[in-house]
Amino acid sequence: MAAGPTRPAHPHRAAAAEPPALPLAVIGCDFRVASATWRNRLLLSADERESLTGALRASCGAEGLVVLETCNRIEWILAAQQPQWAAEALRAQMVERWVGLAGAPSSLPMPYLYTGRNAVLHLLRVAVGLESFVVGEREIAGQLNRAVVAARGRGQASPLHNALQTAVGRVVKKIQRLPHWRHPGRGVHGLAYDAIRQHCPSTDGTRREVAVVGMGEIGRKTAGLLASAGGYRVRLLNRTIPPAKKGEWLPLTEHLTDIVRTVDAVVVATGAQSAIVDLSGLSAYRRKPLVVVDLGAPAQVRTPPGEPVLYFGLDELLATPAVAPEPTELQAVHELVEEGVREFLVECNKRELSGLLRATHDAYERVSYEQLPAALEAELGDALDPDRRRRLHGAMRDLFRDYTRGLVQEIEAIAESRSRHPKAER
Repeated sequence: MAAGPTRPAHPHRAAAAEPPALPLAVIGCDFRVASATWRNRLLLSADERESLTGALRASCGAEGLVVLETCNRIEWILAAQQPQWAAEALRAQMVERWVGLAGAPSSLPMPYLYTGRNAVLHLLRVAVGLESFVVGEREIAGQLNRAVVAARGRGQASPLHNALQTAVGRVVKKIQRLPHWRHPGRGVHGLAYDAIRQHCPSTDGTRREVAVVGMGEIGRKTAGLLASAGGYRVRLLNRTIPPAKKGEWLPLTEHLTDIVRTVDAVVVATGAQSAIVDLSGLSAYRRKPLVVVDLGAPAQVRTPPGEPVLYFGLDELLATPAVAPEPTELQAVHELVEEGVREFLVECNKRELSGLLRATHDAYERVSYEQLPAALEAELGDALDPDRRRRLHGAMRDLFRDYTRGLVQEIEAIAESRSRHPKAER
């Protein structure tokens, strides 16, 4: 089984072999590397994540592992003192999970691998939507943030992951100020909306009925686009119904079977780890094909052969052209990402030098408020009146403050220089 059509290369892949300046690695597979069938084999259960993190900590001293799983990509974000070695082991793990799907080893896709600065650059590009099929999608930043939060809750994240989470949030906030980059229609939900509009149009004045299954972020956004378009009656289904949504959302288990027999289209966007919609026997209830848009990873719709279904999974959706952003905004986003990488590396280097910064601050406090007053008392005694002594103490303290401030600025300059030249000797 082939890995599927060749996808556009990652724009910064040529630099992926640069030696790492910090203990971080990203190993992944996105829509450009392999189809959804391959990516789905990389999905990890909670037990598998815990087992993998424990094995990495025991074998290579890894500090933590964050797993990002979306409809476009699977990425394992590793913090380890030997990131290249540990990352190669993880890449081998990914490839091993594909054995059996291919006719020959040469048919297997090859996950990408980034370390050090390139890993930070890749993650920030992912977070702002530069690496997404729909460039500029908004959901991925939230998905990455939730992945770190989930890993932290399970004790699997590291301080470096937490620092990355902060850096991502800072860059995303800056990019949100751009007028058009993070358009609400950009994303997989926009592709689902386009598929419904194309294959289940309401142009003849007939109001089409569409069921949206799964009221997570993508499901809600898809439903919102359809509702705002006009010509569609949207039915909302979810596995759980919050008290505030009773009457607006329908319980999936109670209504799904009846609804798919009568609606014109269904969009499935739950977080289920297996198919939850079975369309077996649908031909007994309808002749007109049911348009099905399955946004699940793994696929969440089971469609036996012969049933009246027009099916669009992730691979079909991602094969459709996407609207490119404006070149000027694209350039602005690239610049903000690069700025974010530099700021993050400066902060990391400052943390490395934090002991020196703390010692400098403690010295200033000790000299200014303990040693200087004691020295003035010992040398001058009652030679100066209290007011003049206070002024002299203040002037000497200001001189020492300026001196220590210069030291701090020099330390920060060293940190920034290291960030600009990650290969430099430490």
